[in-house]
Amino acid sequence: METFAEHNFGNDQAMEYLSMLTAKLVATITEIIADPERMELDEDGEGMLMPSVEILALLCERYNAMPPKPATVHQWSQKYLKMYDHCIDEISADADFKVARRKVIDHTFRWLEGLGESYWDR
Repeated sequence: METFAEHNFGNDQAMEYLSMLTAKLVATITEIIADPERMELDEDGEGMLMPSVEILALLCERYNAMPPKPATVHQWSQKYLKMYDHCIDEISADADFKVARRKVIDHTFRWLEGLGESYWDR
């Protein structure tokens, strides 16, 4: 029997679509994190990776989509922030931007990691 709820992902087909979207986002993040050139700030790091992390967190929080395991998100975060710290000066960003942007990146990863902790600790 099919499940129905009022929201836009409130049926089985929509939930399958949501699962497909989240899997695609996880695959995109994984591919970019695995490729040092793609991960760079002026490549896919800021253009695709961080938006993908945020969209994934939004879908997980709002619709209870399955997030990645917290350890995976933590590894992504550590790798990306290390690269960020190493490369941010190359794009000639001022000090206030560098600090503020790093906080947003860290917060976004922590958000997704926290969602993973809540989901996987049930």
